[in-house]
Amino acid sequence: MKEYAVVGASSGTGLAITRLLASQGHTVRAIARKPPAATELIKPVVADVGKPEAIAAALAGELEAVFFTVDIHKAFASKPLIRSVMFDGFVNVLNGVQRHAKPPRIVLLSVMGPGKSSLTWHLLNLAKRGMQKNIVDREQALVDSGLPYVILRAPRLVDVLENEIETTRSATAAMLSAKANHRLDMKRTIARPDLAAAMVAAAISAPENSVWDVYANDAGPVPAWLR
Repeated sequence: MKEYAVVGASSGTGLAITRLLASQGHTVRAIARKPPAATELIKPVVADVGKPEAIAAALAGELEAVFFTVDIHKAFASKPLIRSVMFDGFVNVLNGVQRHAKPPRIVLLSVMGPGKSSLTWHLLNLAKRGMQKNIVDREQALVDSGLPYVILRAPRLVDVLENEIETTRSATAAMLSAKANHRLDMKRTIARPDLAAAMVAAAISAPENSVWDVYANDAGPVPAWLR
């Protein structure tokens, strides 16, 4: 039975990935400061990405892939705090994984168009100071690490609600994944369950060391690994 780790499994996309993997019969190490409750296949692990030894211990043992979905939800937090979570925390994960004899694939949730300026990026940088640089530096750290990876760059996320409860049911007709060259704007979106599904597909089937823009669309070439 394959085992995966989700760093940032307490809510949002990380929780959706955790639930999806478990529904497919995989064992999931759900790593967070406040992880979800244990089930037959979900193994909660309390660890903070800001503590290198704790996160390394949480990632010990054989793993197929490690998903990194950590974000900072506190608006207008200090620039150093944002950096410590979004960048330094990810580097701690990379350092922990480097200890493996056979390192797992790293599947990084990133943001569309990190190298391109846009009004949307300007607004995000106002709310989370230094965010764009953290995203760029995080991707580069992964590439430089020598670890096997897939980077998925997401646009604006939309949640799927049913009776005021977030579901993990796909809401879009199709997804288009292409060369990662799109500018971040408010037009392109993806439902969180679809993003989770794309992340899981990337862990299993995407070409090694590749970068993708993933977003909802009703037409366009969908790569084989995402079908």
